[in-house]
Amino acid sequence: MEEKKSQSPSNLELQDFYNKALFYAAAAHDGQLYAGLPYVIHVCMVAAEVMAADKKEPLSNIKDAVQIALLHDVLEDTPITENEMLQNFVPAVVHGVDLLTKKEGQPLEDYLSGIKAGSSDVSVIKMCDRIINLQKPPAHWGSEKILEYYEESILILEMLGWSSEYVSGRLKGKIELYEEMFMRKQD
Repeated sequence: MEEKKSQSPSNLELQDFYNKALFYAAAAHDGQLYAGLPYVIHVCMVAAEVMAADKKEPLSNIKDAVQIALLHDVLEDTPITENEMLQNFVPAVVHGVDLLTKKEGQPLEDYLSGIKAGSSDVSVIKMCDRIINLQKPPAHWGSEKILEYYEESILILEMLGWSSEYVSGRLKGKIELYEEMFMRKQD
């Protein structure tokens, strides 16, 4: 595992970075839902996972990582462009969001390879996103989609797990729970 240097900002400083990205994400995802709640709930949960991970194994840049976590779906799920984001956030944050944006038709392995080639923080954020998403599948998902999501989760762990022992363990536990609760019911 690569050595990580923590850039530990003061709590107020981190809170300011968090709030700036949170307001931006809330406005960008306005009207979108996650499990019947405002979508911003999802990105806050991902950011909370990232901050917890940083406490166990310091990330290289927690300020950027928190902003990327809060903004990770903006380019994928809203009409906002990279150029618009660059007017509000540093290039490293926008680049991280871009790496986490799966392009239409892009094979999963290529998408994950791009993330893996980025900073280890971005790999951690992707695993944190999957941890949060391994909830009860939407009612409209059939057994094939549930299996596909399970298999994708295993691939994410295999390809990105190098970036954090702590987050890898969390993701592995969520995958096992998902299998126990939702996969075995399919048999």
